[in-house]
Amino acid sequence: MLLLSCTDPRARPVPPLVQITVSPTLVLSSPGTIAASLFTYDADGLSSLFLSVRSADAKLVGDSAIAFAGDQQVTHVINWTVPSGMSVGTAVTLAVKVVDQAGFATLDTLHLTIQTTL
Repeated sequence: MLLLSCTDPRARPVPPLVQITVSPTLVLSSPGTIAASLFTYDADGLSSLFLSVRSADAKLVGDSAIAFAGDQQVTHVINWTVPSGMSVGTAVTLAVKVVDQAGFATLDTLHLTIQTTL
């Protein structure tokens, strides 16, 4: 009987890492600003990033796209303007999709709520 085994672990293609971070003391106001930080990494290199922001009442809608030239690691600051006239309790979703050079994609979503009006 012949048994074969591979002892060298092979690298497997994996999607990029993406993480959205906001300050734990963030109080989202209308009007105001969504201030966040985005970190993404992929050993094969990054291709593109798609950022979307939506509120439940459709008063805040926005999209942004960024192309990369194969960078392995990117930190990006997000500053999105929140318009006036949004009610306290309105849900706001920030979604980020990152695609690497191999075509693998990862999505990270952050859910926020309007807490005050000015």
